[in-house]
Amino acid sequence: MHQPCEDNPMTKPKPEIPRRFHMASDMIDMEKLEKETQKLLFLGLVVAISFHAAIGSYFMFKRTEVKVVKPPTMELVIRRPRMTKPFEFRKKRIKQREYKKKEIVQRKPSSEIKTKSIQQNILGTISSYEFDTKMTVDTRVDAFVPESIDFETISTREPEKQISMKEEMISLDDLDTGQFKAMVIQDPHDKQNVKGFVYIATLWGAQLEPSFKRAVIHLSDAVNRYTNINSKVDKHLFVDSRKLFETPFVFLCVDKGFELTDIETKNFGDYLRKGGFAVLDNGRPEDEYSAAEASLRQMLRNALGNEAKFLPISNSHPLYHCFFDFDDGPPQGSEVDISIVSGLANMQFANFNTFTMSKKVYYLEGITIDNRLVAIYSDKGYAIKWAATTNNEPQLRIGVNMVVFALTQEGSISQQKMDVFSSVQ
Repeated sequence: MHQPCEDNPMTKPKPEIPRRFHMASDMIDMEKLEKETQKLLFLGLVVAISFHAAIGSYFMFKRTEVKVVKPPTMELVIRRPRMTKPFEFRKKRIKQREYKKKEIVQRKPSSEIKTKSIQQNILGTISSYEFDTKMTVDTRVDAFVPESIDFETISTREPEKQISMKEEMISLDDLDTGQFKAMVIQDPHDKQNVKGFVYIATLWGAQLEPSFKRAVIHLSDAVNRYTNINSKVDKHLFVDSRKLFETPFVFLCVDKGFELTDIETKNFGDYLRKGGFAVLDNGRPEDEYSAAEASLRQMLRNALGNEAKFLPISNSHPLYHCFFDFDDGPPQGSEVDISIVSGLANMQFANFNTFTMSKKVYYLEGITIDNRLVAIYSDKGYAIKWAATTNNEPQLRIGVNMVVFALTQEGSISQQKMDVFSSVQ
């Protein structure tokens, strides 16, 4: 049998402690106590770290509001002056002047005069006799007409809209005070005998800026050159302005897309229905279905709704014969042009196959409401020709026709103003 080695400490029995040295603490397991103490210490350390981390995070992310004490300020109070007299307007509105013919009231004479009799004998001498005069004075200032005088008024004027202002004793130059934007009269027997004044305006908007701004200046010069109408270029006229309803002729040319606001659209539609006249010209006539064309057409559709029907204006329309005669329709504009096909970066690579010529437009389009032409849409690019300095006489002449037609057309704003002075008595 194998005997345990006495030198092995694992098998060596523990020496027995005398019983008289035994105490209560000998019952404690020191290894177990050490493990539990380490466990509690580690748990306490984790709790402490977590608690301090939470407190640190709270104060780190907490927004601290620093109350700054407002410095003392001094407020300057200016009191309104106390009025001792009742408030009154110094300027009072004057009642609008009305042009009326003064009526002559006939009444009996208030004086009686006895004249002396005069006789002439054969010798040629004149013998006179004394006479007495009795007269009563009437302090009234009204003029009297003796009963022996009869007045008969004969009117030689025919009931025409075109009148002679000399008969009415009113001069058109006197009416050019800024209150009216146009006043014209036209001889019914001579269409080119037209005179008066007009302010030509260009439309502007919140997102609308016209192109070729010199076009309207040259058009105004052409009206002054060809007619007896004194034409001036009016200042910027915005589509949502109430002054639009005083302007009988407006012009607009754009070469890019735009949109009108709801207020501008409604105002423009009311203007056309109440006697206005607009000429809308496409500034990019060489491009088919351009953004400028779409915007101009949509502008009229939104303003007039179902009434916006674009129809070709026939060559017999008064527009082509109101001043100059265009028997073959509107003259050629800028729609016929040679353009380069897009995609070439350098002109040195271009050849004859890379050029295209846009098609000619043979007519103008118009919108008619109640037998009155209210708007002209042009795909001919007349504004480009008007803005030029040469080779634009036919285009300027058709522009003169547009202005004269807008001023003399029945129901236009200018004719409505003229009705005040041309009504048949």
